[in-house]
Amino acid sequence: MKLIAKCVRQSLLGFVVVGVLLPCVPAAQNLSLRAATETAKGEETALLIEYLKESVERLSNGTIKISDFYGGTLGNQRQLQEQVQLGTIEIISTGSDMPELNPRYATFDLPFLFKDRDHAFRVTDGEIGKSLSESTLKTKGVRVLAYGELGFRQITNKVRPIVSPQDLQGLKIRVPSNKVRLAAFKAMGAAPTPIPYKELYTSLQQGVVDGQENPLFSIAALSLWDVQKYVSITNHVFTPCYLLANERWWQTLSPANRELLARAAAESEKKQRAVLATSEAELITKLKQHGMQLNTPNPEPFVKATQAIWTEFGDQELITKITALR
Repeated sequence: MKLIAKCVRQSLLGFVVVGVLLPCVPAAQNLSLRAATETAKGEETALLIEYLKESVERLSNGTIKISDFYGGTLGNQRQLQEQVQLGTIEIISTGSDMPELNPRYATFDLPFLFKDRDHAFRVTDGEIGKSLSESTLKTKGVRVLAYGELGFRQITNKVRPIVSPQDLQGLKIRVPSNKVRLAAFKAMGAAPTPIPYKELYTSLQQGVVDGQENPLFSIAALSLWDVQKYVSITNHVFTPCYLLANERWWQTLSPANRELLARAAAESEKKQRAVLATSEAELITKLKQHGMQLNTPNPEPFVKATQAIWTEFGDQELITKITALR
């Protein structure tokens, strides 16, 4: 939390200036809603909810109230997706399980698809992201309010540094319940094991799996240095995260409330991205201070081992559009 507070202070002035320059928001009407996520407060996906609540209550002068729920208290990612579709929860934030809601998002999980963070945002913020959002709205009745980020994913384990795909042989690696991720780690020689995020730490602690893959922010937030020794900076997948709303509920809102919530979601997206972008160097230092050993392997053998995944799971037209933006 200290890291988050520091990063927020560094970028806060920029957000204040932006807020001053933006036009006034129409007066909001009284409204209460629930927003939930599977991750604990302070983690990447949860930050979208935290910052949304801050912006909404500031912009509405407290007229709109958000009851926020963290740590999977209202369900895991898949259960939350079901609830936002039904409208039993108005807003959720989610990450790696997004392809379960809209299979077209599975293309984002292809290994080594995104060149860097800027490339990923050119995709999510442009016509591709807009098209995916529209298809989610049309097929599932769920509105994408914001694209945040989890960041690039890295591999940790307790056995050895991962220098090449051969080093993954025989290792049980926890992955999300995500078909593309499962196939990718199997192609690299690991034994991928799907385990819910909220059970990740316990599964490592009890030796159910040898390792896992997540962005640096999650590795630090979960204090994985207590149960893992090695961090291999593979950058194998860049994972967005998403702020989602039930569309039937959205259409019941007044125009003023919709405008205010949309603006607050945009603020949350920008703030969440800024915090993650500025925290990476400090996170690496923190992991080392806690005794974790970091290495950066040559990506080429990993790219070669997983290239067939692009053909098996990817939307080829979408892949072409994404790679054209590199």
